[in-house]
Amino acid sequence: MKYQNQISVFKKTIWLSLAMTVSICVLTACSGPGKEAVDEADGQNSPIAAVSEPLPEKKPDMIAYSAQGVVFDVQVDWTQAEGADMFYTADNDQVYGLNGASSLGSYTPQDFLEQLKDFYQSENEFDSLDVLSDLHAWESADGVPCQAADLQGDRDSILYCTKVVIAPQKNLVLTFCAQSSDSKDAATVWDTLNMLCDSLRFEIGSQDYITGNTFICSDGSQLCLQDDQRFFYYRSEDDHENQYYDGTYEVYYGQAAMDKVASMTEYGLTEQELEQILLANMNGYVPGESTPMDYFYSMGDIEDTRTRYSICRDTFYAVILHNDHLVRSPEDIIEAGNSVLYLGFYIPELNMADLTNANALSYTQWTFQKKTEAG
Repeated sequence: MKYQNQISVFKKTIWLSLAMTVSICVLTACSGPGKEAVDEADGQNSPIAAVSEPLPEKKPDMIAYSAQGVVFDVQVDWTQAEGADMFYTADNDQVYGLNGASSLGSYTPQDFLEQLKDFYQSENEFDSLDVLSDLHAWESADGVPCQAADLQGDRDSILYCTKVVIAPQKNLVLTFCAQSSDSKDAATVWDTLNMLCDSLRFEIGSQDYITGNTFICSDGSQLCLQDDQRFFYYRSEDDHENQYYDGTYEVYYGQAAMDKVASMTEYGLTEQELEQILLANMNGYVPGESTPMDYFYSMGDIEDTRTRYSICRDTFYAVILHNDHLVRSPEDIIEAGNSVLYLGFYIPELNMADLTNANALSYTQWTFQKKTEAG
């Protein structure tokens, strides 16, 4: 997800009328450093122009739906509302889905939840709003530790149920919503909403983007990482015969990367310092330009219009290249024997790793080219 003028908290909640008069409440990240930005809708009851075709029937009766860095299951007879990650039930009496996502940024989960509640109340989005459960430990279907809270409100006799899911490890806040024209049906609505949320899996930071792939580096060199942990580092993709390194490599990401770097005491980076680097960029990462000063920007002290990208603990990488040989030519091979640590973040939106060479204190970008061919 891209960020512009990030720190974001909220845009104005937008009410979109559905055909059966049940509304969709959309919460998205706002623009404007250090303040809330309000985007007005085209009208408080702007109709959705059309509804997409029902999801294709498939057995079992649930189908995976991907949106905003996560996956969750919906029933195959539900119909998606056009332009939203929300779905009509077959009888058109209820709506379920993901109404919005935002970065957690430098907020604590409790602070973010308080901001959300204050926003709803100050904007009079509901006739009444109750907190059914405060933040409590909750785990996604793929084992990511989260915190969750349940909110319930009503407006114009419409029932609104919202589960707020906060995943600090993923730097992500999700609001899953259910809406019903029958306010007396709260228990059934919550059962269905909880079933949807219990299927939540995260896409961001859920896989190794480095191992086994070939990258073009910012100086034009080509790095080929094989699945068997061997690598070849060529001066260019057009010349694989002369002046290249080969060796073995290690890849760590997420907490494992932070633990590995902290254990390499020769580089002098402590766990606390790595946490500070992570915090400094949680409000939106700028490839090649993010610095610890961005932490103060997150507090609203620095105006910044650069395009920012979402990073999290699980997109932090440490890559170690163990250089075995320098091949000047097929006949001139020199034992190398040194190792180089690269650390930084992988940006899936750009298919690129934004890294620092910790040995030379130089900056590089590795842009994904292809899956490395065997051999």
